[in-house]
Amino acid sequence: MTVDCVIENAALVGRSGLWAIAIQDGTIATVTPTTAIPADIIIDAQGQLLVPGFVDAHIHLDKAFLLNQAPAQVGDFAEALSTTFRLKEQYTVEDIQQRARIVLEKAIAFGITAMRSHVEVDPVLGLTSMQALLPLKQAYQPGITLQLAVFAQEGITQQPGTEALLRQAMAMGGDVIGSAPYVDPDPQRNIEIIFDIAQEFDCDVDFHLDFLDDDKPLQLPLVIAETRKRHWQGRVCLGHLTKLAALRPEQLAVIAAELQEAGISVLALPASDLYMMSRQDSHNVRRGVAPLHQLSDWGVTVGTATNNIQNLFTPFGDGDVLKIATLLAQVLQLGTTARQEFCLDLVTRQGARAIGITNYGVAPGCAADLVLLGAQSASEAIATATPNRTVFKAGKIVAKTQLQSQALWQLASVS
Repeated sequence: MTVDCVIENAALVGRSGLWAIAIQDGTIATVTPTTAIPADIIIDAQGQLLVPGFVDAHIHLDKAFLLNQAPAQVGDFAEALSTTFRLKEQYTVEDIQQRARIVLEKAIAFGITAMRSHVEVDPVLGLTSMQALLPLKQAYQPGITLQLAVFAQEGITQQPGTEALLRQAMAMGGDVIGSAPYVDPDPQRNIEIIFDIAQEFDCDVDFHLDFLDDDKPLQLPLVIAETRKRHWQGRVCLGHLTKLAALRPEQLAVIAAELQEAGISVLALPASDLYMMSRQDSHNVRRGVAPLHQLSDWGVTVGTATNNIQNLFTPFGDGDVLKIATLLAQVLQLGTTARQEFCLDLVTRQGARAIGITNYGVAPGCAADLVLLGAQSASEAIATATPNRTVFKAGKIVAKTQLQSQALWQLASVS
């Protein structure tokens, strides 16, 4: 039998030797030690590392690249929230699409084959972000699977009309529903409304939760309780959860057990969390990044993601989620081979699982969404965030990036 494509001589995470990955009809057919397999296309990986396509499980396409319009004057969360709210009055479909296209095209080149973007809906913005991003979901489908999470950033109970707008956005084609309960004066009711909509549309839930470093109690128990009440286990994802970093080990163990039992996944967003957290600490400054490695050891599904790109919430970044995995490894001091493989898993298989994508990996039956990296191991990939990448979506090459350099100093010395 001749298959569509074979990637030969590829290194795989956690496996010794080199492997051949046969692809047929956009799906991985076999993974075997390198042998001669008849194929229409044969690609020699030359010992490079082949990984599942990267997953950016939490990003805001409609808020990307706003920094030029409104540079930070104070640089804190309150300014980011208020200034971005003001900027939303000027959003247009064309403006959002122009900025989102930059992110999506970069993402595909970086090897991101799946992404969940939060899409803001409120009385000021209305449905403009949904109107902008829905066409892009279809337009970029050959290179990236895009989930749209309808999102109430500004709260619900104190924003008349928001609940109705959330339902309208879901009816337009939203995939997921979510909010940020910590900005709502009634977080319990906020959470209940989101679950009401989730049940109405039979969709997953994605909350921004326990992000601020104040002394208010955790809202996580409210979400866990509502998840159990609605029988929504395995369908809830939580971003940030920076307050978990401040828990004592025995407290964290209890929370982790409840998260695992409820099937709730957790995403750390270190580029934003590091930048925004612990502003009141005068010394011995806390990191404020959720301890994903400990949560994972207790059986919680975890991942890491970009969140924001060059805006007041995160005035850094280019959308490369592999760089985020490198940052997380540094922040959480994950330097062993096993932990570096874990960090790579956070932005591939576990990241996919966190947002409900199944059959994801380098294994028979999985979608052939893959990235061939200019590295030979997970440790090298995390250490360097290599720019050299060949990206496969459904078994077809959709992007190829190769860094080129020229040693001009040598030419100068010779002449």
